[in-house]
Amino acid sequence: MEFSDEYLVQEYLDGDVSRFNLLIQRWQKRIFNFIYRNIGNYEEAQDLTQDTFAKAFVKVKDLDDPAKFSAWLYRVALNECRMAFRRGKGKQNIPLEIYDQTETRELQLRGVMSEPEDTPEESLQRKESIERLRSVLSAIPEEQRLIIVMKEYEDLKFHEIAAILEIPLSTVKSRMYLGLKTLRRLLVQRELSRR
Repeated sequence: MEFSDEYLVQEYLDGDVSRFNLLIQRWQKRIFNFIYRNIGNYEEAQDLTQDTFAKAFVKVKDLDDPAKFSAWLYRVALNECRMAFRRGKGKQNIPLEIYDQTETRELQLRGVMSEPEDTPEESLQRKESIERLRSVLSAIPEEQRLIIVMKEYEDLKFHEIAAILEIPLSTVKSRMYLGLKTLRRLLVQRELSRR
């Protein structure tokens, strides 16, 4: 039987500390990948993931609505990323792959990474495409990039992103639209400059 986040948070708040371990197991991989895509450094992402859960362990008592635990946890993770950037630790390399922490290896994501049957030329083209996309993603404003990454790579819904960022749904959608428009424009410019 799988318990809801809300139930586990409430049980934890009522004194059953073991329930928080279930929340960690449930959310650790997603939070790690979210942080990794924002920070761009595997080891730093591991540290920030631990920091996120340590902070959540202490601060969850301040959460007004246990049903909003996931959005709140992403907000804690995002704040950890922002603090890392301020300290100068975060890098501006946007990784598009994800890591499977149980096997500590890269995984394919949405057909972007190399396929086993790729020829060396196809593999090189894919890698070049990924590098161009990373470079262009790094060039767009953070508020737009963050929403694109959350929507396209974290598979979050618009209302979840709005809750995490604590902004109106319409703002999320407009930033997504502007971000994708800027992304397309920059990709076209880069393609034209390569010719």
